[in-house]
Amino acid sequence: MERSKDLLADAEDFLGAATDLFRAGRWSKVYFFSQQAAELGLKTALHKVGVERRGHALTELLSELVKHLPEAGRFEEHVKLLDQYYIPTRYANVFASGPAKDRYIRPQAEQAIKLASELLNWVRKVVLQG
Repeated sequence: MERSKDLLADAEDFLGAATDLFRAGRWSKVYFFSQQAAELGLKTALHKVGVERRGHALTELLSELVKHLPEAGRFEEHVKLLDQYYIPTRYANVFASGPAKDRYIRPQAEQAIKLASELLNWVRKVVLQG
């Protein structure tokens, strides 16, 4: 069953949550929700080309997507940066001390939203034109 529009709506909801969290100054959660938006965006594009993938590694999802849509390769740097936000933004025990939330800053949160937005804008075109 073709559900790429549904998946895209959920990816955009993750990005909306990242934007809401940005306004609240919750940087670590902005990073995580931006990563989630990108992850679901990649899975959406894969679904559109008939591929179902599990997992959270954006670089692996993108590698699979490039096999079907080579132009997706332009997001390689986007996913390498966003991939770094999946685990450490959520778990304090990644660091020697202090809560994870204290390790992140506004400029990087802005970048995370920008990267996820650019990826989702491309995915939206793939879904709506496809």
